[in-house]
Amino acid sequence: MTSPVPDRAGPGGPTAAFAPVALLAALPVLASLWKQAPCLDRGWGGQEPFWRFCYSDLAVSTQTTGASGGLAAWLRGDVPLDHPPLTSALVSTVAGLGPGGDPLATQRWVLGVWALLSLVALVLIGWWVRDAGPRGALGAHHVVLAPVAALTLLLSPDLLGVTLATGGLWAWSRRHPALAGALLGAGFLARTYPGLLLVVVAVLAWRTGRERELVRVAAGALTAVAVVAVPLLLVRPVLLTRSWGLWADSLAGLGSVWYVPTLSGSPWSAGVLTAVAVLGVVVAVGLGALLVLGSPSVPRIGAAALVVVAVVLVTGKSFPVQASLWLVPLVALAGLRWRDHLVWALAEAVHFVAVWLYLGGLSDPDRSLPAGWYAVALLGRVAAVAWLAVRAWQSATSEDPRRI
Repeated sequence: MTSPVPDRAGPGGPTAAFAPVALLAALPVLASLWKQAPCLDRGWGGQEPFWRFCYSDLAVSTQTTGASGGLAAWLRGDVPLDHPPLTSALVSTVAGLGPGGDPLATQRWVLGVWALLSLVALVLIGWWVRDAGPRGALGAHHVVLAPVAALTLLLSPDLLGVTLATGGLWAWSRRHPALAGALLGAGFLARTYPGLLLVVVAVLAWRTGRERELVRVAAGALTAVAVVAVPLLLVRPVLLTRSWGLWADSLAGLGSVWYVPTLSGSPWSAGVLTAVAVLGVVVAVGLGALLVLGSPSVPRIGAAALVVVAVVLVTGKSFPVQASLWLVPLVALAGLRWRDHLVWALAEAVHFVAVWLYLGGLSDPDRSLPAGWYAVALLGRVAAVAWLAVRAWQSATSEDPRRI
């Protein structure tokens, strides 16, 4: 499908044309650091980080789990991070290289290093989106200028999985199936949703007659998983499955539409929520397959991926603010326009403020955001993500995607 804006290279070549876009990647990183300034100064303890909108699970978990012990401590099982194994290993490694001793100094070190890694990751993601997306450099701007990135980059280490997932989609679009499988397989061990993208790739391969390449995709994915999983199975198998076990036993989390019953005092059980979330995955995969196989022309991989991931997010057991980062490159790869992006970003910003006011007020009812108002912000955000999926579907099925 031809891009309506074929601006992939300028007079100075692809690298020179991309340089301004790469420089813009510093803006969301700097905005994230500015937002973290009060906590970088005073720490992340108590309720004050909620009121100052600088709470960071990345910083807090570094202290509460003893991640400063480093990778060796994590391999011994002494660092109970609740991330998938590849992400936990990276966070432990970064924390272990820090100054040690003073917990606040270690937290500052981790966030500083993560800010640098985020800059590199955003540049990579922007390059891949520019190369594989339908709008070239304009699509890359959706990544490097994303308001959601500025809000979420330093809240958690989710960006590792997002980077690997985007690289996998780029590799598939550039006909490197083994590399696509390896990146998506590694992404699955960093953040679970890239496993869904492997399904999207498989269905697209069936639609486009590239079924034979799936053998190399599978080989790449299995190799990447084995490189991480086999050593862990030999050393400490629980490290491989810990995050998924915690997910299965968890109740509805903040941001999830299923948290609304909790707000009304009638929370659903973990078993029911797990069943609903699994059903959501089935529905998401089914809708993705229907989109790919039923569209008049082959849809963009980003559009199909956005539909699948968005449905999983809005039907999942939890939908923390940082999970919205998953959607940033998919919005660009789907070819959506800035008006849709900004509508979604506004809903995310309203929810971002609301969730911290709600949490901060749990210890002080006089300052609390009422549960009803938090529910409004939560549902508005869920509706905005659903709207992105609708727009991606319309883009994929439209005879003239330039009008979408």
